[in-house]
Amino acid sequence: MRRIVLAAIPAALVFASSAFADPMATVEARQAYFKSLGASMKAMGPLTQSFDTEVAKVETAKLEAILATDISPLFAPGSSDADVPGKTRAKAKIWEDMENFGAKGKAMRAAGAELIAVAQGGDGDAFAAAYGKFGGACKACHDEYRLPE
Repeated sequence: MRRIVLAAIPAALVFASSAFADPMATVEARQAYFKSLGASMKAMGPLTQSFDTEVAKVETAKLEAILATDISPLFAPGSSDADVPGKTRAKAKIWEDMENFGAKGKAMRAAGAELIAVAQGGDGDAFAAAYGKFGGACKACHDEYRLPE
C-alpha cells in the first residue's frame, strides 16, 4: 500500500500543478502527499521502541523521497477550508500568513533531514529523539493551520 501511495505522489503533483483552476484537484493532491507522509511516520514509529538500523535506513529513504517533493503547488489559492468547506482541513490562515507557514515547513524538513541522518548512525535512542522532534514539527503546523477531524 505504501508503495502505491508513494508512487502516486509525482502524478498527483503534476496533476495539481496543472490544475490550479480546479481547487478539488489541488486538495486531493495535497491530501495524497500528506497521507504518504503520515504512512511514512507510521512505519517508523515502531523503530522508536525496537530499533533496527537496516529498517530505519529503508524507511527514512522513503521519507527522504517524500520530503524532496516541492509541495508549493499543493497550496494554491482557493483550496482552503473556506473555499471548499468540508473537503479539506487546511485553514484559510495558511494563505493569510504564508511566511510563517513556510517557516514551519522548513522546520519540518530540517527535522526530517535530521531523522534521516540519525537513522544512518544506528543509534536507537538518537533515532527516537529525532523522530519525536520530527513529529513535533508536524504537530506545530497542524495545531496552527489544520482544522481538527
